[in-house]
Amino acid sequence: MKFNIPDMACGGCSNSIREALATIDPRATVQVDLAAKTVDVGSALNEAQIAAAIEAAGFHPAIDAH
Repeated sequence: MKFNIPDMACGGCSNSIREALATIDPRATVQVDLAAKTVDVGSALNEAQIAAAIEAAGFHPAIDAH
């Protein structure tokens, strides 16, 4: 599932998101495209759980419908 993270601005932001996701699903695959401000997550968890973890890290995710 892919999320747009418009307020992800730097490597520190992407690291915070990676750490938050690893906390809830250590097996998750996380691919960050900082330039496009997207995060692609492979996880057994649902979109709401992933979005909640990203929000808890201080960011505002939106589901990318593409």
